[in-house]
Amino acid sequence: MKPEDIVRSGPNQYVCKEGVLKDISFFLKNFQSPVVVTGHKSFEAFTHYTSLPSHVKVLQHSGYSSDSAINSLADRARQADVIIGIGGGIILDTAKSVADLLNIEVITIPSVIGTCAATTPLSVIYDDTGSFIRVDYHKRSSYYTLIDPVMLLNSPVEYFKGGIGDTLAKWYEAEAIIRNTMKDDNFSIMIHSGLQHAAFIKEILLKESLTAIKSLETNTVSHAFTKVVESVITLAGTVGGYAGRYGRMAGAHAIHNGLSFVNETHSILHGQKVAYGILVQLVLENRHAEVEELIPFYKALSFPINFKDLNVTENLSQAMALVAAHAAKPEESLQLMGTYTEADVITAMEQLESILVGN
Repeated sequence: MKPEDIVRSGPNQYVCKEGVLKDISFFLKNFQSPVVVTGHKSFEAFTHYTSLPSHVKVLQHSGYSSDSAINSLADRARQADVIIGIGGGIILDTAKSVADLLNIEVITIPSVIGTCAATTPLSVIYDDTGSFIRVDYHKRSSYYTLIDPVMLLNSPVEYFKGGIGDTLAKWYEAEAIIRNTMKDDNFSIMIHSGLQHAAFIKEILLKESLTAIKSLETNTVSHAFTKVVESVITLAGTVGGYAGRYGRMAGAHAIHNGLSFVNETHSILHGQKVAYGILVQLVLENRHAEVEELIPFYKALSFPINFKDLNVTENLSQAMALVAAHAAKPEESLQLMGTYTEADVITAMEQLESILVGN
């Protein structure tokens, strides 16, 4: 039995409510030695909005969710009986890994609307330079996941857009894995539920994202804003949680992982690179009409649609070869939706560049 085959429905307890973080002491009453793992900007945003009880120790981290960072933070948090992660995806993945290493509970508080990291019992692990290594699956789900839409109104809009891109991939990746793996409709109800959640997420994002972004820009909590926030942070996690390996990463994330080895793309957010990966995945499957359908949405959200948008303007062939070399590895998630070679990936990226010339 592989960890990714086990159904994980989400956080142990979950609250999405305006002002919930103003009463954070309520959620810490069962713990004696809480330790926060957070970033510098994320903690500044948190403390600008609310405060922690005086007995809570704070550890700040500015790097990637790497093994060295996780081990160092765990050494500094040996006395903790709960880890509180406050931040974006990298910080929350780091916090979850620290808690897993210490075999204690974790509370997740997203400070940006970037990924489903706050609600998933796994962490993406990079090396200290930001290159992808693996995905770790943890023993526990979060003890609490606390989402405060009011605090999130102050989060960067680019992270929100990246979160939308990352979450949009849930449908394209889960659908491709299931379609290419299941030759009939005789799959479990949990896999079916995961796929239906992915379809629901896609519908919400394509319909509500532009309104939600306007809400963030005008500092107003709207119904659309909360729907997209919960789609990105919470509902997205149920796709892989319910469908297991049939609802997790596929081609789009494999392309992202390959891009992580191209230095010029390190300033591009995770979700932006995944959004680009969706297009490559669709071209790989000769689904060009769907690429064309997505382009107006991509342009409205400033998603990358070519290598120039990914900051790669020189040595294009070398960059494509580097991406393909990693994306097409036998152990990469691209192979969950079919058998693809490095040459296939390079051809798809080249075709994407030419497809979009006229757009």
